Amino acid sequence: MSHRPAATASYAEVFDLESALADPAVLDGRGVLPMQPGIDAEVESACWLDDDRLAVATGDEFLDDEEVASLGRRRIGVWSLSRRAWLHRSSVDFEVGTLLAGGGRVVSLHGHPRLIDVITGEVLAEWPEVKVSRRVGAFGVTHIPTPVAALRPDGTLLAVAQEEGIALVRLPQGVGSADLPP
Repeated sequence: MSHRPAATASYAEVFDLESALADPAVLDGRGVLPMQPGIDAEVESACWLDDDRLAVATGDEFLDDEEVASLGRRRIGVWSLSRRAWLHRSSVDFEVGTLLAGGGRVVSLHGHPRLIDVITGEVLAEWPEVKVSRRVGAFGVTHIPTPVAALRPDGTLLAVAQEEGIALVRLPQGVGSADLPP
């Protein structure tokens, strides 16, 4: 089954692409996530860790001030589609921006690249000399460009577009969530 995550202004939607190709009306619904997966803050970014787990990052805006959220403001979490539950949820003290995943590792792109541990929310390594835009969210902002970057599938090398070329960043080995437990 293929999935497409889409971060909207307030929640994440995940769709089964095979079903959508067979019946485009599937895209009119809420996707394969439950109606209330416990996200009470604005989703800024999401990326796939594998065919079951989705890393989701939230920003500063609360959607509902009345409850304590499962995934509230300034948090990163790992959602399992098969278990229909959060496997991990952690606070972050930085703006996450765009997320990229590869080899079980996750890179945050906001101002500069950061290798983050999606289990603890900890910044494991960062490269402030490699500038990227401070884009937050998937849409709605046209004056701030989306960072242009690619993470090697094994999570060892990050390529980031710069004004004068492409910066290549070797990610440290033995650091990060490369062996995230299922």
